Amino acid sequence: MRYKRSLVFAGAAVLAAALLGASNARPAAAATLTDSVSISATAGLGTVPAHAIGLNTAVYDSFMNDTAIAPLLKAAGVNAMRYPGGSYSDIYNWQTQTAVEGGFVAPNTSFANFMTTANGAGAQPIITVNYGTGTPSLAASWVTAAASDSVGYWEVGNEVYGNGTYGANWEADAHCHTSQGGPAVTIGSEPSQTFDCGPTQYAANVLQYESAMHASSSNAKVCAILTTPGFWPDGVTNSEYPQSWNQTVLTALGSQTQCVIVHYYPGGTTAAGMLTDPTDIAGIVSTLRSQLSQYAKVASPASIPILVTETNSTIDMDTQPGALFGADMYMTWLENGVTNVDWWNEHNGEGTVSTVNGATDYGDQGIFSNASNSGGTTEPAVDTPFAPYYGIEMLTKLATPGATMVTSSSSQALVRVHAVRDGSGNLNVLLDNEDPSNSYTVSLAESGFTPSGTPTVYTLANNGTAITSASGSASSVTVAPYTLTVVHIPGSGSTGVTAPGAPGQPVASGLSSSTSSNTSGTATLTWPASTPGTNAIANYKVFQVTSTGSTLAATTTGTTTTLTGLTVGNSYTYNVVATDSQGNASLPSPPVTFTVPPPSNASCAVHFAVAGSWPGGFQGGVTITNKATTAINNWTLTWTWPAGAGEQLTQMWGASYTQTGNAVSAVPASYTATIGANGGTVNFGFIANDGGQTLGPAAFFLNGNICSNN
Repeated sequence: MRYKRSLVFAGAAVLAAALLGASNARPAAAATLTDSVSISATAGLGTVPAHAIGLNTAVYDSFMNDTAIAPLLKAAGVNAMRYPGGSYSDIYNWQTQTAVEGGFVAPNTSFANFMTTANGAGAQPIITVNYGTGTPSLAASWVTAAASDSVGYWEVGNEVYGNGTYGANWEADAHCHTSQGGPAVTIGSEPSQTFDCGPTQYAANVLQYESAMHASSSNAKVCAILTTPGFWPDGVTNSEYPQSWNQTVLTALGSQTQCVIVHYYPGGTTAAGMLTDPTDIAGIVSTLRSQLSQYAKVASPASIPILVTETNSTIDMDTQPGALFGADMYMTWLENGVTNVDWWNEHNGEGTVSTVNGATDYGDQGIFSNASNSGGTTEPAVDTPFAPYYGIEMLTKLATPGATMVTSSSSQALVRVHAVRDGSGNLNVLLDNEDPSNSYTVSLAESGFTPSGTPTVYTLANNGTAITSASGSASSVTVAPYTLTVVHIPGSGSTGVTAPGAPGQPVASGLSSSTSSNTSGTATLTWPASTPGTNAIANYKVFQVTSTGSTLAATTTGTTTTLTGLTVGNSYTYNVVATDSQGNASLPSPPVTFTVPPPSNASCAVHFAVAGSWPGGFQGGVTITNKATTAINNWTLTWTWPAGAGEQLTQMWGASYTQTGNAVSAVPASYTATIGANGGTVNFGFIANDGGQTLGPAAFFLNGNICSNN
């Protein structure tokens, strides 16, 4: 009954068989290397949301509501649960508890049964309403019935872009008609004619669902499904839908965009590669925020919740790499401002069995065993936790809802680090040793924080089935291969003085730039005032936050400041710390991130578009418009790919290129050398490799002059 996973990732199972030999290899004897970790305790990355750590359920799971489940989830800190389960959501009728297309619905998996488990776990429900074969009225009736159940978010459909619009057709969608207005196609069939059920139709229907559901409850938060930036079919277009899914949907929703949903299955071919995938996340979130601003015209993109309602490691799913990936992945999403992340799945079933560092990996995307045997090896007893469960449980030692995430960095790429200040001001540090062979003696350096008392060290050993604890040091800890470690460091807290409360999240406004220079960008930051502690508030310090710490950008006695000298096209992150009259500092505010836009009155404009994408690469095109009164000859266009996207040009037509690192310079072919005056255009195309994301540049320069984005 493993209805899920979608066709997008079907290649992963094939690759698993080819890599089985590599997975069987045992690590070499461990050496002990050194690592330096720095934590900036006043450089805040936001607070941990109330219902951030989520898990998927599925109505075909006969063990969904076992009595053991709620206590297990509560112990692991799972505080959100998604129902009724992936693609099944688009064939499931919650009222009749049936699924079309012969879908199996297990006994005791009704919404009421689900809520009993969710309430027992203390988890907020996230509900995916039936878009594919349902109606707005069916969704609205669910909102009415769930009025007392505190549903956090309502998704309109699952992976709706998988309804055949871009070729692959795994998601049921009865809205699909032929372009000649013929009858609805058979649900789930491969289309033989052009569909009228792409992003335009979806956006129009989302507005109908939203209206009907709000009529049942004005408080219902109704979310639209988006493609994940840089992952197929993001950026893909066709003749019927010339703009991307995200651009079309967000433009149509506009100010009625309440929340958005993406899924994250990074794929890859090795555990080592998979463990580096969370570095993609910052670019994904930044792109989503930019799309909310550019297409939906949202004044404050950070105010729109982003939910990742499905994710999984896809490699070594039940063994220690899955645990390492899970802990790092959850925290990276949250540090980048995402509201909720939901692991796929509670129980799922055996897939391709392999051996990973001496442990059996059942290829099961669930965090609990269902004792299945589809490949000759029987899983453990039902409800036995797999390694990702313990990886999620380790997060309870790091942070609780409302804790403040702060910046941290590691000198070793294989030791990932996350840091959190709890409500009492203590500092907790998560060390994720992704090296299967070597231990690391990690030196801990904290700025803006004074340790006081004896730290506690929590450890999840390689292939461990329980978290252990011991006393430790605030300055050093040794982490073994493939382990998760949390160091809980008490703060001083002995002065008897209450520090100011954290200021509210800043809002960026007045974003602008000019053609005078590349550093002409300006922005105004405004934030809600801090609550005074024992002493009066003296001033606010505004910090620019980077991956390695923070730099003081401004000090003011008010709650607003203007930033100047910002680089056009660059993204910036800032937070604010309140200081009282005796020099006591608050915890940092949640951060704000923004990108300085190119000027709108430049003498040139550039349109960048993705024509198609595939795993590891994409095809794009660039159109240059000359807005000046004189023609341009023998031009040079330069841009910089976003950091971490791994984009590398391999072919170009209509121009030729050089690329150094992320910096690209393109010069014309003979037939594109001249750009006519007063709106003349030329265009060129290219093929590029990428590292899993297809992200557009933030700014283009023509002959050294900044261009507007078109």
